[in-house]
Amino acid sequence: MARAASITTDMFDYTFGPTRPEKFALLRRVGFRYVHWCDDWDNERLYSRRDMDDLAETLADAGLQCIDVHGTATRRARIDAPDAEGRALYLQLLKNRITFCAAVGGDAVVVHPPGEGRTGFVGRDRLRRTAEAFNAMRKLCEKRGVRLAVENMGNRSGYSAKIVEWFLDGYPWDFVGWCFDSGHSHQAGDFGHLQGLGDRLIALHLHDNHGEKDEHQPPFFGTIDWARTMAWIKQTGYAKPINFEITHRTQLFDGTMQQYARYARRAVVKAMSLFK
Repeated sequence: MARAASITTDMFDYTFGPTRPEKFALLRRVGFRYVHWCDDWDNERLYSRRDMDDLAETLADAGLQCIDVHGTATRRARIDAPDAEGRALYLQLLKNRITFCAAVGGDAVVVHPPGEGRTGFVGRDRLRRTAEAFNAMRKLCEKRGVRLAVENMGNRSGYSAKIVEWFLDGYPWDFVGWCFDSGHSHQAGDFGHLQGLGDRLIALHLHDNHGEKDEHQPPFFGTIDWARTMAWIKQTGYAKPINFEITHRTQLFDGTMQQYARYARRAVVKAMSLFK
């Protein structure tokens, strides 16, 4: 059986701004059946129980199935926030997204690790605050059947892969795994390092760039070696639909929402053909 592809739900949120029924219908129409929930990842909106039920119904009505969810990361609400208010808000949002993930049928929430800064160094205080946040979510994750997936970031210091390892060494596989972000890895130049962590891979953010900016474009737009990338994913035994975190940018694509969706789908199908 051919492997299925998944697409991020926020593909058009920063440009065309369609309603959820509009964008979900378009994603289904061009051939996607699975999605990675990325709406509201960069704001502090909390979903009510009614919201969760309504969003699950909206996805089902569109014929889409959610496989995992992007956790929240804002300037104020961060996993390593230095102030008590910021930490409390982050924990509230993370708890909310874990609950939402379970409600819509997902199995993992993607988490941004502590901020790397210019040097890439994360001090002990930041790691301590991060550990406190994870420890606070453990029972809820076990109850809901949801794991936390630490995302590799794009810092060129080489520290991004090491911070992913820190999480994987500190927590068991049934609670914490990681999310491979191909664009971030291309920027950081750490794919060779990350390949050794394949046995803990539980989520994917696949997209292309030219190694300098986080462009989040379809495969073959930039300079990522997609044959190598897809071969590695297959070798890990990763079993979920292959997710692409592609977002429309007006400066990179001059066309309609429908045209971009079809362009992205064609690129994804081409990349998926390398998975065979």
